[in-house]
Amino acid sequence: MKFLFSILLFFSIGFASEELVLDSANSFITTMRGARNAPIKELIEQSKATIIFPSVKKVGFVVGGMGGDGIMVVGNINSPSEILPVSISGGSIGIQLGYEDSSLVLFIFKDSIIHDIKDAKITLDTKLSVAFGDIGRNYSKVSDFKFSSDIYAYAANDGFFAGASFGGAVISAREEILKQSGYAYEQLIASASKLLGD
Repeated sequence: MKFLFSILLFFSIGFASEELVLDSANSFITTMRGARNAPIKELIEQSKATIIFPSVKKVGFVVGGMGGDGIMVVGNINSPSEILPVSISGGSIGIQLGYEDSSLVLFIFKDSIIHDIKDAKITLDTKLSVAFGDIGRNYSKVSDFKFSSDIYAYAANDGFFAGASFGGAVISAREEILKQSGYAYEQLIASASKLLGD
């Protein structure tokens, strides 16, 4: 009976991981297609890693919190060196009320951030510079844009960043490396090509 339970657990974990990768691939496309002014080609080519959260939920009533699960694609999303499951969580105090749910894409431009996430976790604080959405809007040519922040963030929900402070948000990796084969992985790799082909 224990053996059967172990097999079922193994397959259920594998299925959940596949579903997370597939959801992330779809969310990556929809989120970045909505970011019309983003220098997508440059973000994909120059970032050190891409973190995709298919669903980040924000709940607030004076004290607010958020959380979600996703993946970190290390290296170029077209040919990653590894893919890890990650989670984001955090809370904040202030005037906030309501509930929001949005996909979230983070382009990481510092190797040290990747190492910190892989080692344990990283807290988004004042030591890190984070740019939220709509970067590139004021540039006549994308080639004019220079990446100066550590992290560039995009959300499918336009109002997701309104009044939001990601200070104190924690991104952590689980001790698992997702397989780089199968349908979900192929869709993830294809997602960048679909965006660049738009």
